[in-house]
Amino acid sequence: MTQEKMWATLWVDSIDRADWRQRAREALSLNGVEQIQVDDNNGKVRIYYDPQNVTMFQLSAHLRAAGL
Repeated sequence: MTQEKMWATLWVDSIDRADWRQRAREALSLNGVEQIQVDDNNGKVRIYYDPQNVTMFQLSAHLRAAGL
């Protein structure tokens, strides 16, 4: 059975950084991530991804590793 693609929502703590949007997009440019939506107002990042290729833990870890 194949698992369908999913949406995940994460929040970035460092929205006061001028480059946070670009850093978030770069950090989440992973195999299995198909779409990234960034909300400039509140730091919300929505990710459409394939859970067979990337996990929610990996998404979160990549944001944190990018200093976000």
